[in-house]
Amino acid sequence: MARSKYTQRFCAYCNKQTKMEIVGGMEGVADKIWYKCTRCRHMSLLNSVDKGAVVLGRQIDVNSATTYSPQSEYDIGQAIFHTEWNDVGQVVSKVTTSDGGGAIVVAFQKLGERRLVENMKSGFPA
Repeated sequence: MARSKYTQRFCAYCNKQTKMEIVGGMEGVADKIWYKCTRCRHMSLLNSVDKGAVVLGRQIDVNSATTYSPQSEYDIGQAIFHTEWNDVGQVVSKVTTSDGGGAIVVAFQKLGERRLVENMKSGFPA
């Protein structure tokens, strides 16, 4: 399988999670790689192994993915299957919504990046 030259990373210049091109390594340093943001073209020297990094173009096994539910909580890097969209993706990041709730950003194979609600509590008192 061919290795993709793009990865999903946080760009400090754009201040958001973006698609970044892998440019190359740094001489004498094994765990650092140069990345170039595809939006702003800013170059960054980042760790080669990052918990929040998702390599785009990689196939995710639907059988190993967790079925998405707004009431569940997810980890970065976890594979998710969305039954209504019939698409599988990987959690890229976690964000807090304006009302203080939780959301996840998922990079789906067909749909691209989508923000989904997580850990939603029932709003009705017992």
